[in-house]
Amino acid sequence: MEQNLYICLTRNIETVDLETRKYHFIQELFSIDKDKIMTALERVLKHEKEEHHEISIMHKKELDNRLENYKKNPDDVLDWKDVKGNW
Repeated sequence: MEQNLYICLTRNIETVDLETRKYHFIQELFSIDKDKIMTALERVLKHEKEEHHEISIMHKKELDNRLENYKKNPDDVLDWKDVKGNW
């Protein structure tokens, strides 16, 4: 009877620097053959980007301008029902 010897190599990824971990992760991505797994990974990345997304300086200025205009004229607003009805 023939016996096979299997060698199992494990890596302690947590002790490796971030760049090396990224490289290993990318290598693993190439071996994925299930659409479901790729979709899940893409969803995680999208969520992470959205959660940590910075607002641009231009958008911050626009928000500050709108807030200042509201503080100066708090009664100069549109009712949502009217806006929604005209849309």
